[in-house]
Amino acid sequence: MIHLIFGIAADSGLKHAFREQNHQIIGFPTDFSTGPINHIHQPEGIKEHFNWKAFSFQEEADYDYGMEQVAFQRALKQLSEIKEGDKLTIWTCKNASEQIGLRISCYLLKEKKVELTLINTAEAMKEYMNGKGLNIDIRTTAECNMQQLLHFYTHSNTAVTKEMRKNFEQAGEELLQRVSIVRSWKQGEIIDELETRDDEFIMEYTKREEQEGKADDFIIAARVVGGVLGESDQILSDLWIEYRIRSLIQSGCLMYKGSLQSMRMYSIKVA
Repeated sequence: MIHLIFGIAADSGLKHAFREQNHQIIGFPTDFSTGPINHIHQPEGIKEHFNWKAFSFQEEADYDYGMEQVAFQRALKQLSEIKEGDKLTIWTCKNASEQIGLRISCYLLKEKKVELTLINTAEAMKEYMNGKGLNIDIRTTAECNMQQLLHFYTHSNTAVTKEMRKNFEQAGEELLQRVSIVRSWKQGEIIDELETRDDEFIMEYTKREEQEGKADDFIIAARVVGGVLGESDQILSDLWIEYRIRSLIQSGCLMYKGSLQSMRMYSIKVA
């Protein structure tokens, strides 16, 4: 069996779950919800995406976007080497990145006669918890543990019909033409958004934190990043939120003190 999965943490979790089985796991490390994805399956699109990330995001000093780009290109190559008659399981969840990954992958497999099954981990988790007295809503496959992933593989896979596959392929082709920088998952659809989508929420959260403290207090940026991560209805990365905080500082909406070299080295307040 070949598995397709999206996101560094989800890829790592699935590899751990199947470490004793002879399965091939193709993991795409990229968050498809932010950054350009126009022609991201081709060299010029890949270059544009990772150049945008390297310019916009402030990673730790030892992080190398070149390595992430190499991992992404390796996953594309593995996808292209899939043979006629192969069986694939595609893992997804109810968020923009994994839903985009599902559709783009189906488009790239368009000419191959392969058997596709789909596991939506958000739906699988609801079935898994049914009758256990708990209701757990997960937003990403990375939230699943090893036992849950193995259970989902056995009990929660759905065959991808010809109609489903055609729809996914068409959607994937259309996504690869988009020029947006931000995409959300809303009511079962992938929606293009303005780059400023999360700015108002960041400002509101910062104001709320200020009101709970002293009027003249600055708030550690990392604390705001963590709070926004926890309360947003979209799956966001800490790098994306911190990028928007620095954009709000640049536009004069937020003040800061400290060093912008790292989110742990500066504090912010509403201007």
